[in-house]
Amino acid sequence: MAYAVVAPLVVLFLILYSRRKSRQYPLPPGPRKFPIVENLFQIPSGGFLWLDYAELCRKYESDIIHLSALGNSIIVLNSAKTASDLLEKRSSIYSSRPPTVMLGELMGWGSTLIFRPNDDSWKSQRRIINQALPPTDPKRFHPKQLSATHDLLRVLPHSDNLIRDFSRWAAAFIMDVTYGLDAAEAQPYLPTAVAALDSMATAGTPGAFYVDQIPILKYVPEWFPGADFKRKAREWSDLRVKMTETAFNVTKQRMAMGTATQSLTLAALEQIDRTQDLTSQEDIIKKASVTAYGGGSDTIVAALGSFILNMLMNPEIQIKAHEQLEKVLGPGDLPSFSDEPLLPYITAITQEALRHNPVTPLAFPHELTQDDIYEGYFLPKKSIIMPNVWSILHNEEDYPNAEVFNPSRFLDADGKMNSKVKDPANTAFGFGRRACPGKHIALGSLWIAVASILTCYSIEPELDEHGKPVKPKAEWYPGPTLFNHPLPFKCRFVPRSRDVEASLGVSLI
Repeated sequence: MAYAVVAPLVVLFLILYSRRKSRQYPLPPGPRKFPIVENLFQIPSGGFLWLDYAELCRKYESDIIHLSALGNSIIVLNSAKTASDLLEKRSSIYSSRPPTVMLGELMGWGSTLIFRPNDDSWKSQRRIINQALPPTDPKRFHPKQLSATHDLLRVLPHSDNLIRDFSRWAAAFIMDVTYGLDAAEAQPYLPTAVAALDSMATAGTPGAFYVDQIPILKYVPEWFPGADFKRKAREWSDLRVKMTETAFNVTKQRMAMGTATQSLTLAALEQIDRTQDLTSQEDIIKKASVTAYGGGSDTIVAALGSFILNMLMNPEIQIKAHEQLEKVLGPGDLPSFSDEPLLPYITAITQEALRHNPVTPLAFPHELTQDDIYEGYFLPKKSIIMPNVWSILHNEEDYPNAEVFNPSRFLDADGKMNSKVKDPANTAFGFGRRACPGKHIALGSLWIAVASILTCYSIEPELDEHGKPVKPKAEWYPGPTLFNHPLPFKCRFVPRSRDVEASLGVSLI
């Protein structure tokens, strides 16, 4: 019995030792590696992982560091240069995804675009999204984006849970873009979708579950003490299946009846090759659709939550935004996408919301598909590559006083967009071949929401029992989670004028 336990560990140690002996270049700096377990107990876990990894990089005075655990190699990229050099310039070998046991195998998300390695299915799913959501045709979904935004404006003055209402609104809007179901039609499907995405965010967080570091644990039965993760995986997998199948089937049925409205799923179904296997083609469409849905809703919710909270903390920014909106829009007018070139300060606010508290502070991990040498360091094949988006977007050289929420950093002396300042969207939405294919939809939705909210409302603190403003607390969900969003907070949306009531068809005051 003892031999059965010790022998595999000895073999693993000999393999690791032989690898070290055969290398001509050192690994990147990082914590000292202990025999067998290496850095297993030094890998950050819990909440705010991006801050822990940033601290490790400072400690070892390097923008690229290395950790390992039980044969798994982890490389953290902490600067725009390292991320660009590897994930952009060498994207052919840095664009795959590492396998994940909890999220990929046990929950089943490993077959979808975000988490799938670079294979034919990944290419097919990405092609579907690119064809249905082409960046060259950003106006295709403008009517849906405007309609959804106006729905949100009607809700805000009566909201008692802003993050919840943002989540419902974003989920309904993305459901419309993905499956062609409007806000009312989407309601029955939203609870499942929101729960499925929450579980994905939890399970996808590096270090959240030991089964990802010790894959053999996946064989432990669900009833075994400490195997609660198996029950969670089963329940969360059921949510994924339900989310993937139900809305897709509705769109397919409506297409057959000729009543389907424009959506990603409809566009993909219309392109099906009837001479080929229909089941496999539909399976690819289902996976592409659920990926598009999952990738869009949490992004918008987190970014809008950050925007609202920072408006509360910085009322002078609101005043400046209101002044620009009043110069461009007439009384009672709501902003449209054609107004964007005339509203650079609004654009700057959206960029700062993405930068100051990035939605995914640690980008989804990449996988290196062959051994590589970078800056004199050896980077082993199958390494998990983790770009620290938070560090990149808080780099003091690119964004001085990075901890301060300051939209003006993106403007020149004339108040126009400054092309010399790096656009945070190029980092916030991923790198290389793994950059989000629906980025333009998310950015457009965020911009029109920010512009419309600031046109209609002043965002003000809640009042206490004596009618005095309560200073808001800027607190963020610690996780573990992939997404960075503020904890629920209270505020008031005070209508700025009665002139917009006719446009929205409701009384706001």
